[in-house]
Formats: sequence, structure tokens, C-alpha cells
Amino acid sequence: MKVRDLFLGAHYVGRADGDKRKYYVFQADVGYLVLTPNSDRSFTINVVDVEAPEVVTKTFKGKQLTTVRLREKGRRPDLFGSPFAALNALYVMVALGHARKLKRREGRAMLFKIR
Repeated sequence: MKVRDLFLGAHYVGRADGDKRKYYVFQADVGYLVLTPNSDRSFTINVVDVEAPEVVTKTFKGKQLTTVRLREKGRRPDLFGSPFAALNALYVMVALGHARKLKRREGRAMLFKIR
């Protein structure tokens, strides 16, 4: 993937609120872009594969999910291999309206309800 092609076809999808930050999600030709504002007026951008929401919905519909559970039972290390890849995929799900972040936690892990 080339950096200059990252924002081709990008349009705003929605926002997901984390514990400390807000995550803005855009859909582009390369997949979903998760933008996170930093304190120094810069942004962090992560790319989530376009397949991720479908895989999460198909596998975990109606269930509560943490990033650890998604990585272990998602059966797609190419999509959810790292903890941040799994977390960003869940933020995309929230922005799309396919999940919501619960106030309740499972240990220290954030808990998401997949619709």
C-alpha cells in the first residue's frame, strides 16, 4: 500500500469513543482508516481491512467481545494478529453501528457488544 493512495475514495463513516480518546473512522479504497487525534495536534492513522467488520459480525453476532477473545477466536491472524489491530477493528464496528462499547469491563479489558 502506498501512502499517497491511502486517502483515495475516503469518506467519513462515524466516531467511536474510547476510554481516553475519540476515534474517527473513514472508509477508503484501501479499507477503513481509524484516525486518532494526539495531544500535540497530530494524528495517528491505522488501517483496518475491509473484511474485518464482516468477519466479526459473522463470528460474534449477539456476543460480548474483548480484543483478547477476538484475537484468540477470530481465526484470522491476518486481520486481528496484534492487540491494536483487534481494537481498531472493534472501533470500526462501533463507528459503523454494528457494535457498542459497554461501560462494564472484563478485568482490565474493554467489553464490546456485537449487534
